[in-house]
Amino acid sequence: MRKTRGFSHHSNQEIFKMNTKTKFAIFLIFVSFSLFVALFSGYFGLNPSSISIFVSFNPTLASFLYVFLFIVLTTFSFSVSVMTSLGTVFFSITEVFIFSMIGIMGSSVIDFYISRKLGKEYVKNKLMKENARLEKFDEILEKDNFKTIFILSAIFFVPPKIPNLLGGVMKINLRRYFIATLLGNMPNTFFTIYLIKGILYSDIVQIYLSVIGLIAVTSISLYFYKGEIRNILVLSFPGLFKKFNI
Repeated sequence: MRKTRGFSHHSNQEIFKMNTKTKFAIFLIFVSFSLFVALFSGYFGLNPSSISIFVSFNPTLASFLYVFLFIVLTTFSFSVSVMTSLGTVFFSITEVFIFSMIGIMGSSVIDFYISRKLGKEYVKNKLMKENARLEKFDEILEKDNFKTIFILSAIFFVPPKIPNLLGGVMKINLRRYFIATLLGNMPNTFFTIYLIKGILYSDIVQIYLSVIGLIAVTSISLYFYKGEIRNILVLSFPGLFKKFNI
């Protein structure tokens, strides 16, 4: 009976944790959708034009708010690409590149310390739970730490959360992790900004160059990490591997 009660209590805790995470994710989606509707419907006087005016008259405050929201939202797994794209609408290429990189590095450092605090087993269990077919987890950690973080950060389709979590449990200090993450994210951040600007101004040449740049950076990164391509894909698209039992 005690074992049954213990199991039931453990299950209830897991369900509660799962429900809490689900509720928080739904809350973030709701807030994001509400902001989107408010922005593009003109509700409360909010629209792209009014925000652009606010940014032009209050550049310091606008920059601070953007970076703050970037760090907070992306720390909770909100899309880095979406935040970068939103910044592209209101800031110049140079400004949004600098602000986005500050936001990316801010959330990366927070994730690094969270991962380091919770430990290797937590990260391993989290990744293995979401990616049942992930192989050679320990071998990935033992590889060239700087190279692993750098390449995972440079691959466009790899969620930033993955190198951030792995960095916290690898034998790598904050300085090397910071440099690897910074260098890895710079090319894709630039090409993403350049792509969105091209779309906004209907510049076909700029759009093609941006797409080519993103593909080139990812292809080169995959080439230098080709031995682990399958694990990279499993980490990036766990749902797809589960659905088709690949």
